[in-house]
Amino acid sequence: MSYLKNILLVDDDTDDQQFFIEALDKLENVTLSGLANNGKEALDKLLHSNKLPDFIFLDFNMPVMNGIECLAELKRMPLIKDIPVFMLSSAFEQSKLSRKLGAKGFIKKSADIAVFRRELQLMLDGEIVVNYIINE
Repeated sequence: MSYLKNILLVDDDTDDQQFFIEALDKLENVTLSGLANNGKEALDKLLHSNKLPDFIFLDFNMPVMNGIECLAELKRMPLIKDIPVFMLSSAFEQSKLSRKLGAKGFIKKSADIAVFRRELQLMLDGEIVVNYIINE
């Protein structure tokens, strides 16, 4: 019996949400258990949830509370801090900061759904713990 992995997606862009959902659709044993449009909404959902997600995918740029602010709050919450968080963005500028704050990885948003799906699958399978492309 396979373990079903539950994902919370936090992204304000409806096109990006749909792209993410389409990418997940072809993956086995994965389900989108929640969707939030900004960091504050995500924190509210997590605090009032009966079942926490196994993974959180968090966009950087959102209104109300951005991804970096949300990540910092998530890592301060005892019941939530150990949930793996993967940052999503079309640019890498804040990937180093997100790593320091405790994100497990970073996926650059891609227009190629096959590439994006492969990145998602690798991260969900634990084959890529950190996928940062930065100069250190």
